[in-house]
Amino acid sequence: MLSTLTVNNLISESMGLQRRIVLENIPSNGELLERVLRAMNEGKKVTVRYRRYQAKEARTFNLSPYCIKLFRQRWYLLGRFDDGGFAMFSFDRMEDITATDETFKMDADFDATEFFGECYGVVIGDSSQPVRVVLRAFGMERYYLRDLPLHHTQRELQCDEQQDFADFELFLRPTTDFKGQLLSRGAWLKVLEPHWLADEIRQWHEDSAKIYQEK
Repeated sequence: MLSTLTVNNLISESMGLQRRIVLENIPSNGELLERVLRAMNEGKKVTVRYRRYQAKEARTFNLSPYCIKLFRQRWYLLGRFDDGGFAMFSFDRMEDITATDETFKMDADFDATEFFGECYGVVIGDSSQPVRVVLRAFGMERYYLRDLPLHHTQRELQCDEQQDFADFELFLRPTTDFKGQLLSRGAWLKVLEPHWLADEIRQWHEDSAKIYQEK
């Protein structure tokens, strides 16, 4: 957080360089984000009108806004329902959000960083369990992983300069967003363990290759 604030302050103080500073675009309604932050500060529940991808109509949810998270250029809201369950809501799929007069009290031991500690991104409800994942990074990919780890549990196991690879170990839940990241690295990243995950990623690569073979 301090690092982010420092960068924001530096950019704000360098308005004369605004045409020379290129940031990633985050497609989100700033007004909706402001409403959520205000509700979080005031400890009020919110009503969210939300339309999922491919859904014909929007649905309305009443929830307690626990925290927000930025992931892959999208803002997400972690909401808790009255039955104790949690769900993630992407701001770019919100049609409206309104603070209610009903207040809520957060669990005293809730910690947002700890809540997402076993996750790669924002997928939280797929029932996957934390496992040991070993990845082999080839060529330049090993340097990227060293500079920008995929997860806070990542550590390097070995490096073979002659064979031009390095192995990394992680402990996390192999959710769909994590699998998508592995798939996006193509031939630069190979799953060594667990074997079922390696088989799944290999099958995805084979399915992708078939699409290009089709005329």
